[in-house]
Amino acid sequence: MSTAATANLSPEPPRGTRRGPRRGRQRAGFAVGALLVALARAAAATDWDLSLDARLVSSDANPPFMDGGLGTVRYGSEQSGLQLGRARFALTQQLGELWSAHLDASMYDDQDRSPVGVTEAFLLFRPYPHQGWRFRLKAGGFYAPVSLENRAAGWDSPYTLSYSAIDSWLAIEVRTIGLEGTLEWLGTRSGRAFDFGITGAVFGWNEGAGAVLATNGFALTDRQTPLFGRVGQPQDAPLYGSEPFLQLDHREGFYGGLEARYLDRVVLRALHYDNRADPYAQDELSDFYAWHTRFDSAGVRVEAGHGLTAIAQWLDGETTTAGEGWPQSWPFRAAYALLAERCGRSTLSARYDRFEVDSIGADGYGAQSGHAWTAAYAYDAGAHWRFTLEWLQVVSSNYQREELGGLPLATETQVQLAIRYALGATNR
Repeated sequence: MSTAATANLSPEPPRGTRRGPRRGRQRAGFAVGALLVALARAAAATDWDLSLDARLVSSDANPPFMDGGLGTVRYGSEQSGLQLGRARFALTQQLGELWSAHLDASMYDDQDRSPVGVTEAFLLFRPYPHQGWRFRLKAGGFYAPVSLENRAAGWDSPYTLSYSAIDSWLAIEVRTIGLEGTLEWLGTRSGRAFDFGITGAVFGWNEGAGAVLATNGFALTDRQTPLFGRVGQPQDAPLYGSEPFLQLDHREGFYGGLEARYLDRVVLRALHYDNRADPYAQDELSDFYAWHTRFDSAGVRVEAGHGLTAIAQWLDGETTTAGEGWPQSWPFRAAYALLAERCGRSTLSARYDRFEVDSIGADGYGAQSGHAWTAAYAYDAGAHWRFTLEWLQVVSSNYQREELGGLPLATETQVQLAIRYALGATNR
């Protein structure tokens, strides 16, 4: 078995990963690079956003995954104090009437490959609606339409600092690098109460998704892994610099989804995702191997009068690898319910999460179960300033903690005060 496979299938510490697979990353890197060149040659940016998010943190948690730990929140106890939440720059450039290019880049102070990473970069083709129908086509790297919570600029949540367990996992390991088409019937344009949409996509370079779930389990964080970035440090157990954005075989993944809207007040969304990775595929140069990851997700968001928002979402899936010649699987599931009330410039939010990872054929390795409570208060002080206070507590049991000599059950509490200053198109 490879050294990377050992990191995920047994408590024995591996030697770590040495270098990422070159073939798939070079092809995908060329595509992203071509998009950046197109942006650089554009005459002028029509829209841009720049924001800086500083955090004052108090935490009693274990070290997080980026520091080689099994903590379930973003900051461990040794990171209490002043932290950089996120520095973000986004650019949207119109390319004629129907095309546009979008770039979203962020900086996190956690020793990734480079100080700044691109979280999304894509071209968007959006022709005019015709007879009540509208079509959109995306090409590049972007998020699949799963989240009902992360609807703010930069795929952020307008309700809390820490994302739900579902959206945290998507931010860490799941991204579409390919093509996505959406066809919508705009019933509200003709006096009806409903709009309907169908979405389909083909993609590659996401065959490493699943390794973090099988090794660390779910976490609640707001750190988004940059495209072709890594999770954890190459020298640190248990992840040893896991890389979710890999292409190790010649099989494209796909997803398909449905969405229904009622007067823009109720949104119903369902999606099936399958990266179709060959669990036996392995890159001989890097010792990375593929994870066959698939899941179903469904949820509803209701926006009632007086600024009240309610969201409920569910996700159920499984990830499989065959590093030793036989498949081993980790079924996983998560769900959350969120309530938020906006009154003037203030938003008060509360969320409850449940999550679980099972272990089949891996002698309990990676098994996890837990729940979390989140409460947040946000205040928009004008167009540029936003202040957010968040309390988060996660109670979880993790097989890995016991294997490393600790107690499997842990209660971790994190309090954050965030101050964000933003400029640009969304803050005018």
